[in-house]
Amino acid sequence: MLLLHKCNLVTIFLDILLCLGVVLTQATFSTWLSAKGIQPDLCFVLACVIGFISGEYKGLMVGLTVGLFQDLLAPGGIGLNMILKGLAGALAGITTHTISTITGPAVLLVTLALSLGTGLASLMVAYPVVDALVLFYGLSSVLLPQGLYNSILTLGIFWLTNKIGLSMGMGHLVRGR
Repeated sequence: MLLLHKCNLVTIFLDILLCLGVVLTQATFSTWLSAKGIQPDLCFVLACVIGFISGEYKGLMVGLTVGLFQDLLAPGGIGLNMILKGLAGALAGITTHTISTITGPAVLLVTLALSLGTGLASLMVAYPVVDALVLFYGLSSVLLPQGLYNSILTLGIFWLTNKIGLSMGMGHLVRGR
């Protein structure tokens, strides 16, 4: 029982370090990762990948943690990133129960939908009174390209994690069981 408790504490500590590392990586290297001025949201990508791999509970916990660190270390209010990243991780995890086999197109489409949804929510909170032309411009020039970038990055990391886990004989870890 004590060994199980220590393993859980080590896992929680490693998850916290991973979340903090991703937030710091995004803050430090986001300009290097930008493509034509569009920067990926690595915190969102982490929450979705963990959700797809380990299920909705772990996706929610990692999403809440990475969102909280992002809120604490970035200017702005506390809570929005935490809620949106937690929700994205949980919904990505729910996808693993809804679809029997998670495929590349499923990861791509779900991540794109979640990225657009969280981006629209952030836009509405930041600019509560927006006319349709500004909203269309924001969707077409920023949110859609960033959503595609986040989706492709999530798909790549998900695929790589699956290949590494299965090649090392750790299929039970990749499926989150």
